[in-house]
Amino acid sequence: MVCQCTLNTLAYVALTYFIYRFFRAIYEIVYPYLIATPLDLHKLSGGAKWAIVTGSTDGIGKEYAFDLAKKGFNIILISRTQTKLDSVKEEIKKECKNIEVETIAYNFTNANVDDYKKKIISVIEKKDIGILVNNVGLSYAVPDMLHKVDLQENADIAIVNMIPVSILTAAVIPQMVERNAGIIVNISSGAAYVKCPQVATYGASKAFVNHFSSILRLEYANSGITIQTLCPGYVSTNMSKVKVSLMALSAKAYAQSAIRTIGIIPETTGCIQHQLQSLAFALPESLMVYFAKLELEKTKLAINEREKAAKQQ
Repeated sequence: MVCQCTLNTLAYVALTYFIYRFFRAIYEIVYPYLIATPLDLHKLSGGAKWAIVTGSTDGIGKEYAFDLAKKGFNIILISRTQTKLDSVKEEIKKECKNIEVETIAYNFTNANVDDYKKKIISVIEKKDIGILVNNVGLSYAVPDMLHKVDLQENADIAIVNMIPVSILTAAVIPQMVERNAGIIVNISSGAAYVKCPQVATYGASKAFVNHFSSILRLEYANSGITIQTLCPGYVSTNMSKVKVSLMALSAKAYAQSAIRTIGIIPETTGCIQHQLQSLAFALPESLMVYFAKLELEKTKLAINEREKAAKQQ
């Protein structure tokens, strides 16, 4: 029989843990977004002049590239389509006249390391890279049960969401270690926290990004390198297919908010709206899955509406 003192101790431990989690959640909402002063990214990057942004011709990646250019960083844009890269390059050059912009066209469904070395790593090794934004990602054309998803689409999602973040981080981190400074931002997703049906490979691949980043923070804890994981909720982009709303920010508004948190918090959603939504992650798993399914149905409805509108044009 368990004595009363043991039960009391367990109760106090449980209460202490609950209080800690409660105040930690409040801190993660209030401090990064309402109190903290944004840090000097040039100082955090050790004075290195170049920033790499993958998936940079649209959405969050494009806005990160613009914002970093405005802060005085030269930009290397890496994405699939050269014409889109050229267009974004011209946009940045028009707004930030003293900034250098280079482009690399690369299809990230190609996981061949030799191609990475030839087309990307050979270029970035010649630059002093202060910031790496691993933004490129891929989701489903239409979410569905695993056996109904095209095998190639499923493979592409796994490759694009996990391989680039691994290879490019490994490629740039040696010079950051040598410099004792640098910034790596890995764009994950709120889907990493929820076991949501019909997005199995996407959610699991984003959970990989979170785990990978957490381990790197331990490995390089004394290196001076800032490694941040961003886990946004819905942002209005071509990939998410949702419209701008109170909780679904535009890519520009989201990127501006998220960049302000670099060096302040290691893992966050990127904006106060999504951080408030993240309180739901404390709910029982069954409820989290239920609400995730509701959001998924909204996404599928939005996809259907866009497809109908496209057919009517």
